Amino acid sequence: MQKFWQNIRMVGPFLIILSLTGCSKDIVSDVTRFHNLPAPNAETIEVVSLDPALQNSLEFGQYAELVGRHLGSVGYRPAKNKPSDLIARITYGARPVDSLTDNGPRSSVGVGVGGGGHRTGVGVGLSFPIGNSTPEQEYILLFSLEITRRSDGVKLYEGRVSSRGKESLALTMPYLVDALFRDFPGKSGTSSRIKVSP
Repeated sequence: MQKFWQNIRMVGPFLIILSLTGCSKDIVSDVTRFHNLPAPNAETIEVVSLDPALQNSLEFGQYAELVGRHLGSVGYRPAKNKPSDLIARITYGARPVDSLTDNGPRSSVGVGVGGGGHRTGVGVGLSFPIGNSTPEQEYILLFSLEITRRSDGVKLYEGRVSSRGKESLALTMPYLVDALFRDFPGKSGTSSRIKVSP
């Protein structure tokens, strides 16, 4: 029995390491900004879709609310029953990467316990297959924001975010928006790579 627990203690670290391999990874996004945007001064702003056909969709409504919260956090106010000072137009989408990719190597562990008479035995098997037989489609996920002044239609801000991954746009959008609003409005004419932890 003592040997049994010694073997279990030896297997423990392997199980911990393998469980960590399943943890979520950071969402990495490329962010590009161009702007001539004054510092926010409590101007009112309205979030609309760049594609008018999507204005009334439930998906757009969810993303517009998300963007509106971020705009509020940097100093803008929502318009209330009157034309806003600024208009924020957003667009988004996903396109498949040309080639299918897999998840890379996976590992598996088998632990067997057997007993007979007064003896107990423990067997541990580790396998490290090369590749994954179930390929998954990767996507380029995109989000962009434009801010214009309503009074004269002058464009004040353009920001674009792209990320590559296997998750859906709906799941990834909060991280894309968060990446765009890091250090908002940011230095004009620059691109940066930003990591956001799930």
